[in-house]
Amino acid sequence: MSNQFLHIGLYGPAARKGQPVWSTIAGIVQEGAGAPGAARDVAYPTVPTLLYGISPIEVGRIALERAEQARDAIGRRLRRDGAVLVAAVLSYPVKRNLVEDRDAPDARDLYTAWRAEAVAWCRGQFGDTLLSIVEHHDEEYLHLHAYAVPTLGPGRRLMLEAIHPGRAALKGAEAEGEDKKGQRAAYLGAMQRLQDAFHAAVSVRYGHARLRPRRRRLDRTEHLLRREARAREVELERAYAEETVQVRSELEAEVLRRFGAALTESRRRSAALVEARDVDRHHIDALNAECARLRAELASRDADFGFGLGR
Repeated sequence: MSNQFLHIGLYGPAARKGQPVWSTIAGIVQEGAGAPGAARDVAYPTVPTLLYGISPIEVGRIALERAEQARDAIGRRLRRDGAVLVAAVLSYPVKRNLVEDRDAPDARDLYTAWRAEAVAWCRGQFGDTLLSIVEHHDEEYLHLHAYAVPTLGPGRRLMLEAIHPGRAALKGAEAEGEDKKGQRAAYLGAMQRLQDAFHAAVSVRYGHARLRPRRRRLDRTEHLLRREARAREVELERAYAEETVQVRSELEAEVLRRFGAALTESRRRSAALVEARDVDRHHIDALNAECARLRAELASRDADFGFGLGR
């Protein structure tokens, strides 16, 4: 059973300490828009399909403007790495080649239904702050990118907690006097419940698991047996691939041989027909010549006996 994939990240104008340089508003929306050089895992990204709202690039512009307008709790400008953009990735856990298989139209229909429900879930989760959803179809798995920008509340505070349950739980734990560990636990708990909610609303309807199966510890003997079985499986797959190539080559050679034989036979028959036609023509020419000779001989005899033609 395939497991669901839902990831929600927060991004600011600049990357946070310890985060990669692309982990910014500009970096994440350029990746979502399929901008050249922005995709980290795709050499030649294709233009994504816009499913909802505006382009990710336009969302990035709005988010940067919102960052300039926003203020913190004591009225200061937002930090350069302060979270302004909420970006979600929702991946369909079936390989794209299986979804797009023309011999299995139901697979495509199932994905289309999942996509519609995933879009609806994002609209319900983010409300009016949801500005864009695009579909990427140039990687191994089809997936969606969704972008939301929180509104400004009193004092030009970003209302991030209204659309991000993790931040809401963290702020609540902070208000209750929890230490950093407690705040972190509250954040993780809220995000886990979000995953549960997405599974209950969408994933479970398509047979997608909530979590990957946990790997259990194996004793050495079982581990070696499994490794040996896997090696045999790989060898069988290799042998099957080689045999498939050989059979295919033999079939192609047989098809070419038969085609060549048929072409040779066709040419032989054509040559035989041409030869027979030439023989027939020679016979006709000989008969015509014989007729002409007989007519001339008959005319000569008629002349000798005084019965010339035309009298």
